[in-house]
Amino acid sequence: MRIGIIGGGAIGLLFAAQLSGKHRVTLYTRTTHQASIINHDGLRLIEKGECRVLDNIISKNLDEGITDHDLLIVTVKQYQLPDIMHAIEHLELPLLFLQNGYGHIAHLTQLKSQEIYVGVVEHGALRHNENTVEHTGLGLTRVASFKGDLDRLSLVSEKKERFPFTKSTDYQSMLLDKLVVNAVINPLTAILQVENGGLIANAFYYQLFQELFDEISAILELDNKAESFEHVKSVCMATAGNRSSMLKDLEKGSQTEIDAILGHILSVAKGKGKADGLASSLYKMIKGKETQGG
Repeated sequence: MRIGIIGGGAIGLLFAAQLSGKHRVTLYTRTTHQASIINHDGLRLIEKGECRVLDNIISKNLDEGITDHDLLIVTVKQYQLPDIMHAIEHLELPLLFLQNGYGHIAHLTQLKSQEIYVGVVEHGALRHNENTVEHTGLGLTRVASFKGDLDRLSLVSEKKERFPFTKSTDYQSMLLDKLVVNAVINPLTAILQVENGGLIANAFYYQLFQELFDEISAILELDNKAESFEHVKSVCMATAGNRSSMLKDLEKGSQTEIDAILGHILSVAKGKGKADGLASSLYKMIKGKETQGG
């Protein structure tokens, strides 16, 4: 397949590296500088302590325009989507969006494409520099259809043990499951400045973990509360050594995805008249950290 990927962050670099083994990959970055480095030095993938240099990936500045692809994967963060909509809104090729949260769904109605898919990424990825990414944890990429026949997306049907995809029947429940995971783990690890596993290992942090989940589950009116809690806890334990993306963003002094994650939940709480004291406090803490540059 001819696959285009928009976004030169950790997820964009990881997908470009992993998919380039079987597909013709073009990576679209937001800066000419990053594209030049990748084209000149290749893309460096670190896995299990070993580094491979991949020189078969073409990189372009997004402003150069998007060429024809069998699939275009959009990996920019949710708050960056408005900045790239002009480049994709008139495209008629299949699109796959990989964002945290739920707010990006509103943007998808503006698109001309008749094949639009959304996914959640359970891999761990760490960008070291403009052309180096480390695959820090093996997971799945779950994909569901927003519009169009998911069976037409051959990427999901391929058998890949090293970088697997799986189909989900309902994009809403799929995104909701990931939203709950992100909403519990990311803000707490960011404010407490601990790796994911610290939320379970420390008895006081674990109490906060439980209380935040209880509040979020009440706001979202989860039907399977016990099962959902065990899922969030299992993700936290499986990624115990990882530093959440929100913690890393604050450490770099970068904008976080707090609006896409807790911001969406607070909006739901307001609409339903639900209590949101802990979620609201964490939201304000993260926004305060952002204004201070981490």
